Amino acid sequence: MQRLVATAFLVTMLTACGSSDDQGLSYPVPDNICGIPADREVLENLLDDGDMLEQDSGYFTLEEGQFCHMYVDGNDSVVSDATWRESGYELRDLFETYDVKGLRYFERGKYASWNFGVATVIPCPGVSEKGDAVSVQVNDLRWNRDSQAQLEKLGPAYFDAYKKKLGCRP
Repeated sequence: MQRLVATAFLVTMLTACGSSDDQGLSYPVPDNICGIPADREVLENLLDDGDMLEQDSGYFTLEEGQFCHMYVDGNDSVVSDATWRESGYELRDLFETYDVKGLRYFERGKYASWNFGVATVIPCPGVSEKGDAVSVQVNDLRWNRDSQAQLEKLGPAYFDAYKKKLGCRP
C-alpha cells in the first residue's frame, strides 16, 4: 500500500512538473519591443515561457543608442541593441570583429542573421550626436533551432519601424 501511495505521489509530482512546460506564456505578448512596433506572433515564438514579462529600455534614448531588455520571470529573453556609428559604416563592418556562426545575409545584404540574432545598419544622419548610422540587433538569448527563421521574419518590419521612430530620412 505504501508503495502504491508513493508511486501515486511521484506520478502526481512528475505530472505537475511536466505541466508547467505545457503552459507556455502566461503573460500578454506585446506588439512592440520597448515602444518600437514588432510582430506579436513572432515575439510569441521568441519569448520564453513564463508568468511575467517586463520590458526595460534602461537610461539611454533612441538617439543615444538604446538597449532594450525583455525579461521573462526576471531572465533575459529577447534583447534589442542599437549603437550609433560613423558615416559610411556598413552591415559587414559589424561582423569584422564579431565572429558569429551561421551568418547569413538576406534581402540583398540589407539584413544579416545568425542562429540567435538579426541585425541591420540604418543610415540616419542628423538625428544623433553620436553618429550618422545606427546598427540595430535583436537577439533571442535562449535560442532554439527555429530562432533564426523567426528573427528573419521579425527583423525587416521591426527595423523599418525603428528607422521611422528615429525620424531618419527615407
